[in-house]
Order: sequence, then C-alpha cells, then structure tokens
Amino acid sequence: MKKLFPFCLALVLLLAACGTKKEKPLYDQGLELVSLMNEMTQSDSYFEMFSTSPAIKEQMAGIAEAAQAGLYQKPKTVYRITADMGGLMKFWESSSGADMNLDGMSPELTAYIQARLFNSCASILNSSAGMEAIAASSIYMCSKSFVCREAGESTAYLYIYEDARPVLITFIVGEDNAVSASGSYILGETDIESLSGLFGLSGFQIDELNLEYLE
Repeated sequence: MKKLFPFCLALVLLLAACGTKKEKPLYDQGLELVSLMNEMTQSDSYFEMFSTSPAIKEQMAGIAEAAQAGLYQKPKTVYRITADMGGLMKFWESSSGADMNLDGMSPELTAYIQARLFNSCASILNSSAGMEAIAASSIYMCSKSFVCREAGESTAYLYIYEDARPVLITFIVGEDNAVSASGSYILGETDIESLSGLFGLSGFQIDELNLEYLE
C-alpha cells in the first residue's frame, strides 16, 4: 500500500496538470489564423475549389508573394478594436446606407446582429477596393473556435505588417467563454490614419497592443 501511494499521487498531479492546460491568448490565436491564411494563398488547389476567376486570383498575388517571403512572420503593430452596439450600427449605416432599427427584437437576436456586424467590418473595409477584392478576401477568410476565459468582450485585432497587407481578426465571445475567431486580409485602406477615420465613430475604440509584453 505504501508503494502504491506515490504512484497514485503522481497520477492525480498529472491529471490535474492536464485539466489546467494554459489557454492561448487572443494574440497567439490570431497569429495561428494568419499562418493558415498564408498557406491558403500559396495553394492553387485551394483557390480552384472556390473560383476560376484570374481577376480575383490577381488580387491575392502580392499577399501570396509576401507570405512566401516570410513577411507575415511577425507583425509590426497590432491594434485592438472594440465597439458597442451603437458604434457598430453607426458604422454599418454610414457604409451601407441601411436603416438600423432594433425595436422589438429579443436580446438573443440583438446579440446575433452585433456579432454579425462585427464580422462584416473586414468586408466594409475591403469595399473601397472593389467587388473583386471583397470576393478574394472572402475566399481566403479563415475561422476557428476555442475557449478563452480572459477574452471578456467581443473585439478585433488588426495586425499591421512592414511590407504586407494587414489582417483583421474578429473575436466574438459566446457562452461559457467560447470564442469564434475569423480572419480576413484587408485589401482596401491600409494605413492606421484611414482606418481610424473609418472606425472613428461613437462607441469605437482603437488601442495599440504592447507586443514586447505579448511576445
């Protein structure tokens, strides 16, 4: 019995360690999506699954070259973008001309609309580059789900690179700390001044992350 006790104790500690596996922060989750998106751009087979348009493929030529050259290995700057429902509605109204009216909608439907509007930000930003840019970005959009207890509220990270197109990752927080992440290349406005102008509405906030702390 005495010999069995240390073995049981070690087993309990091992199971406890497995149960407390450290969660990856949003920044790292976003980088993993960028890596997968880069792989997509370098695969002709992947593109041909969704389109045969040379014009759409041409939209991504520079990104594919940048990915192959390793320019997406490390972002130069990352901005965290947060917004309340009022800011998202104004952003959508100003860009689409739609009339946003949530009267009579349940909290569940309102939350769904908020998540959908947040995920549409990349398409709105790409609209300045034309329909082919929107189509190209949608083909290479990448998503995944994970658990992150530190996520808090839904947010977006804008990854800015030295000589490559930015990537916008949205993190939508659901029940029980579940997070749904979606990544898109930004083919339209690329400088933070222009992006700040687009997001410069009531309810939006843009903060630069401390990459030295994250890395």
